[in-house]
Amino acid sequence: MKPAKKISAIILAAIMLVSLLSAASIFSVSAKSGDAPNPSGDYLKLTVDIHKTEAGLAYNFVTFKTINYTIEEGDKVEYDVYISTDENGWGFVDSQGIKDVTGDNFRDSGGADDMGVGMHPGQNMAEYAFEQWYHRVIEIPDAFWGKELPVFQVSMHATSDELEYTGYAMYDNIFITDSAGAIKLVIFRDAADWDGTSSLGPVKDSTSTLECLSFSQEELDGFKAAAEAKAAEEASKEASREASKAEAEASREQASIDASVKQSEEEAAAAAAAGDGEEGDGATAADSSKNSEEEGSNLILILCIAGGGLLLVIIIILIAVGGKKKKGDGAKEEKEEKEEKKD
Repeated sequence: MKPAKKISAIILAAIMLVSLLSAASIFSVSAKSGDAPNPSGDYLKLTVDIHKTEAGLAYNFVTFKTINYTIEEGDKVEYDVYISTDENGWGFVDSQGIKDVTGDNFRDSGGADDMGVGMHPGQNMAEYAFEQWYHRVIEIPDAFWGKELPVFQVSMHATSDELEYTGYAMYDNIFITDSAGAIKLVIFRDAADWDGTSSLGPVKDSTSTLECLSFSQEELDGFKAAAEAKAAEEASKEASREASKAEAEASREQASIDASVKQSEEEAAAAAAAGDGEEGDGATAADSSKNSEEEGSNLILILCIAGGGLLLVIIIILIAVGGKKKKGDGAKEEKEEKEEKKD
């Protein structure tokens, strides 16, 4: 195989491998928020009934597991979540009773996921998790390093103006991972990770139920189809953005070419105009020279004519003078002859 063909074959194989890995990772847990989630098997469902007497805040925190985990540098919290309500406060996790940190809880630490959605349930992740699964990755702030998380919670912290309504959030694959994304602690992945016990606190203007349920194959197929459709939509948007960028770049290049052509044409026209001017000057000089020559010829002719006339006058005068002299000489000779005869 020629080197060029060998290199092309290697590149093609690499592209195919990357494509296969990408396809296989559509539902794999990743160490980056927004990566494809992996809901499967069992899940937790927090359903909250809100009953307020006036518009404002309602919240509900449910502790479902004791973990007593000491946080280390680089640790992250990862989980998949789906929310049914397009508002703030749904789909968050928390921990209470953490010593020597702000509020003794997880939510007030100021941490956020890769999309900028904070840890406090007063934030809003509806853009990412409303009626679709969303994978969150939250790097645990350094204020928690060396601190113990005694328990783990799911929570709701909504501020809708509606007084009476029901919403829910579904959770799966709740882990603590290291900086590389390796799982260090499984908080919930399936029914075996929860014994069914839970406790409320704190709670305001709401009641809740927490259940461990199992996905049907139909639900899983629906999740997968939704994820693939979303990925295709994002790919289409990206392709559209790239096409728009390419079109804009092509327009800029064409405008640059048109400007260059126009400049060249203007320069050529200016050069041609300058050339015409020089030719005109040459013609004028030639005409002037011709006129001068003609004037010189005319002057010479005039002088010649004038000179010829003067010469004629001189000749006539000379002839006349010569004639008188000859006549005079003839008369003198005749007189002399007469005198000789007389003698």
